[in-house]
Amino acid sequence: MDLRPPTTTEIERIGEDLHLNLTDEEIDYFQDLLADGLDAYQTVRDYEYSEPDVTPRMRDPGHRVQSDDPLNTWITKCEVSGDADGPLADWDVGVKDNIAVGGVEMTCGSQVMEGFVPKRDATVVSRLLDAGATIVGKTNMDDFAFTGNGHSSAFGPTLNPHDPNRLTGGSSGGSASAVAEGEVDLALGGDQGGSIRAPASWCGIVGHKPTHGLAPYTGAIGIENTVDHCGPMTQDVVTATRALTVMAGRDPEDPRQPAHVPTADYAAALTGDVSDLSIAVVEEGFEQPEHETVVNDHVQDALAALENDGATVETVSVPIHADSQDITTVTVAEAFLQTVRGEGMGHNWKGRYDLQWVDEFGKARRAQGGDFPPSVKYQLLMGAYTSERYHSKYYAKAMNLRAELTETYDELLGDYDLVAMPTTPMRAHEYKPDADIYEWFADSWSNLANTFVFDVTGHPSLSVPVEPADGLPVGLLLTGAHFDDETVLNAGYAVTGA
Repeated sequence: MDLRPPTTTEIERIGEDLHLNLTDEEIDYFQDLLADGLDAYQTVRDYEYSEPDVTPRMRDPGHRVQSDDPLNTWITKCEVSGDADGPLADWDVGVKDNIAVGGVEMTCGSQVMEGFVPKRDATVVSRLLDAGATIVGKTNMDDFAFTGNGHSSAFGPTLNPHDPNRLTGGSSGGSASAVAEGEVDLALGGDQGGSIRAPASWCGIVGHKPTHGLAPYTGAIGIENTVDHCGPMTQDVVTATRALTVMAGRDPEDPRQPAHVPTADYAAALTGDVSDLSIAVVEEGFEQPEHETVVNDHVQDALAALENDGATVETVSVPIHADSQDITTVTVAEAFLQTVRGEGMGHNWKGRYDLQWVDEFGKARRAQGGDFPPSVKYQLLMGAYTSERYHSKYYAKAMNLRAELTETYDELLGDYDLVAMPTTPMRAHEYKPDADIYEWFADSWSNLANTFVFDVTGHPSLSVPVEPADGLPVGLLLTGAHFDDETVLNAGYAVTGA
């Protein structure tokens, strides 16, 4: 069947959307020209091309979890076994439900994508399977990863193992819960604003956001290429380093990565020796809205322990850090809009475009856009309004400020090995099932005030648990220079002793 040419009504509507002020005469002749121009699209459509299939393995597609899961940790339980003789052959792994496992449903925590079954593994999943790990399920997450506290999944909120009346943090809340409960050795998370580190902080586990581009994101559903990160969530730093060693490295299909991706045996780099370590403690990170004094105190106690072990610890001021969440928020709204308009993949990048996802997401968002959560609708409306009303001027300015943020932290990390602050300014929020829409939004992103910045700058950033406060976990955030993940992880190892 040939592609259908546009009607005059469609050309008029599209022209109005593009502010082209088309005359009736122009509409008529563009109808003929566009019909002819579709010949090139017909060629592309008819070209013999097939998407690579999933690596052959025994794959149990699993089942939707509907009971015996009081914390709403899982969306799907499955079993995909890795190579029997690999170094991770005894590991069970949970995978955040926006990271593809071939043959297993991937919902992105949303009604919009229910029933979508990817044909191919994400690259990090393939690497873990090749190393022997067994995938045991897809973990619950905030709907399309667009809130930070774990309350927006279409399959129910992810609840905190330390207090089920509280939330896990998000968007990788199910992954954090699975690790904290000891159900898996490793869970994969994604991080665009703090979605690995915030739930790690609230659930008392280790969460590592690697340097941007160190671990490939191919096969995971993102928000925007320049902030998409995938990383390990574990009970201890040693396990995180073993996972990262397997996950890291160049993938030619991922446009987020530089031409050369330096990697290491991250476990072998752990010594626990911090005698030559210098740490800049960012005072603005302790002054965020909603901060709790007890969180600040426990983080400072952990830093004092590092100082007692020989590290140099100095307080510094980074004024732009106080505005970093606003700066990154402005960049993300219009960027995410363009990702959605690009049918979940965007445009203008080199790498593998997932044709299955583009087709099915494109259909689903048109048919079920009303099922997006308020957080996604808000981002799309804000991005569309500001790009139209203000011609993307403030997006462009925020992107320039983003470069200034990166330069500021690059310079600071030229003088110090690490920067430190609380991961989340507060302990886990209580879950409020009856919150109105304004309370719901107010509760959505405040816990990401310190984590957002390192997604846009791309620096490696690690949350490790420190002394809990009244039974609720507290996280210390350690961040280092680009591709110096070893130093970040070694400092976390020194804090936790494991």
